[in-house]
Amino acid sequence: MERKMDEKISLWQLFLLIFIFETGSAIVVGIAGEAKKDAWIAILMATFIGIMILLYYFFMIEKSGNKNLFEILELCFGKYISKLFIVIYIIYFFYLASRVLRDFGELLVSTIFEKTPIEFISLTMMFLIVYFLILGIETLSRSAEVFIPYIVIFILFVGLGILLSQELDFSNLLPILGDGIKPVMKAIFPSLIGFPFGELIVFTVLIPKVTKIKKARTVAAISVFLSGLLLVYTTVIQLATLGDNIRNRSNFPMLSAAREISLLNFIERVDLLIVFIVMFGIVVKVTIFFYGGLLGLEKVFNIPYRQFVVPMALLISFSSIIISKNFAEHIEEGLTFVPFYLHLPLQLILPLFIFPIIWFKKNKSHDK
Repeated sequence: MERKMDEKISLWQLFLLIFIFETGSAIVVGIAGEAKKDAWIAILMATFIGIMILLYYFFMIEKSGNKNLFEILELCFGKYISKLFIVIYIIYFFYLASRVLRDFGELLVSTIFEKTPIEFISLTMMFLIVYFLILGIETLSRSAEVFIPYIVIFILFVGLGILLSQELDFSNLLPILGDGIKPVMKAIFPSLIGFPFGELIVFTVLIPKVTKIKKARTVAAISVFLSGLLLVYTTVIQLATLGDNIRNRSNFPMLSAAREISLLNFIERVDLLIVFIVMFGIVVKVTIFFYGGLLGLEKVFNIPYRQFVVPMALLISFSSIIISKNFAEHIEEGLTFVPFYLHLPLQLILPLFIFPIIWFKKNKSHDK
């Protein structure tokens, strides 16, 4: 029997989903490498830009009458033309889900399960995501409430452990803006704007499901701000522990920094803490991208999204493997192709065109 489709999430659950979504894979892979020692400054500045982007998404939703992204596209471009844009966003969300899933697979293969095929890891993770989606997005939200204390405590413990191990050298952060502001701006646009902050475009399908939507804007903005501060915190740890040269050469700098922990010759190799933090973050992120694409399919075919879960899960697992030949190619694609040809048009350009159309149509209807 089909579950009721009227899914709702609370303000607190929205806060947690955004927080975990933003920090999920960004914590471990290392971001803003172009800014070198000033990566933390770039992330801090990008956080405020990300908040403004999020507020625009809210503005767009409110002006459309609290419709989700796909309903907004239909309102702007009509029933038939809008399907083209909806399909583009469906492919975009599924593609990003594949990329994030590949990130996690590469992390496990290179650190813990070195002899395990990445295909097996991808399928195993997808089983859990399928379980969440079949039960509904509320189940994922409640799981976030359970795991968030562990995630925060583990991240703080890693920073404290490195500090007590006397591996932090804050001179690695100096001189501040030694190369000027240009590398910082280069790191912000388009890389940091697209990942992780611009990816909040997927929440335009979730925001209309919030129970107290009038207060959701403030809650979401606070969540983005705090997640940005956490990314600044982890970036400072990475830079102070590894230096910008080693950080930029490391595939997973947070994991490399955590390996420096050595307390009382007993607490060492806390790799599992980082893997746990990333694991749940990846689950949340892939699930939300997957869910966004499924709602698009529901809109196009007028069929409950749960009927697409299993076939699309297999497709995402498969595409996460064939998306690139190796991890180096995967990262290069994420730094060149994705920001300019996917993030920029779908996160910023098209949404900026949507509002004038909404405004024109609402005024035209009002005049009639």
